[in-house]
Amino acid sequence: MARNKNDYFKLTEEQAVYCVQASELLIEIFRDYKWEKIAEQKQSMHLLENRADDLRHNILTGLNREFITPIDQEDILRLVQIIDDVTDALDEVVQDLYMFHVEEMPDCAPALAEVVGRCVRALFEAVREVKNFKKPEKLRTLLVEVNTIESEADTVYVEAVHALFGSKSAGRILLGHKAVYDSLEHCCDLCEHAADVMEQIVIKNT
Repeated sequence: MARNKNDYFKLTEEQAVYCVQASELLIEIFRDYKWEKIAEQKQSMHLLENRADDLRHNILTGLNREFITPIDQEDILRLVQIIDDVTDALDEVVQDLYMFHVEEMPDCAPALAEVVGRCVRALFEAVREVKNFKKPEKLRTLLVEVNTIESEADTVYVEAVHALFGSKSAGRILLGHKAVYDSLEHCCDLCEHAADVMEQIVIKNT
């Protein structure tokens, strides 16, 4: 296997690029939401998710052939999986819009989607810095930023659900809007989990 294909730090960075692309598409969908476009947009998002899955598979195939890696294989596996989980979660938000027939955007969802986008971008910057794990000062600052944004997402989520169930919306609408809020908040939870994985890599290797 060619040397450049074995640069696992670079490959996980490429994975995180798909997270950013998916979050940007998500924000675009939420900023100018049109129910009649959601089936097509679902396909666009799923295409990104499929490409991310292909990259994940290629990384795992390469790892299976390696004897020496820059950090433990187990740590690479954990990081690869959680980054892929973030992309999957972004895909699931759009699937929920489609599955629950969310014809009108939930009031707080665009703001929460923006927070998700910031959290994913912070995650991307952290993933780019993992290669410098032996000098982790900058990485740790970026991980704190991910955690801070995740806490902000929690606050927006709680207030959004509070407002939703204080409204007089029909049960079907409540169910769909709650599902969207849940899936958006889950994206940030996974970013926080990824930050925890990176922090554990630093602790283990320094």
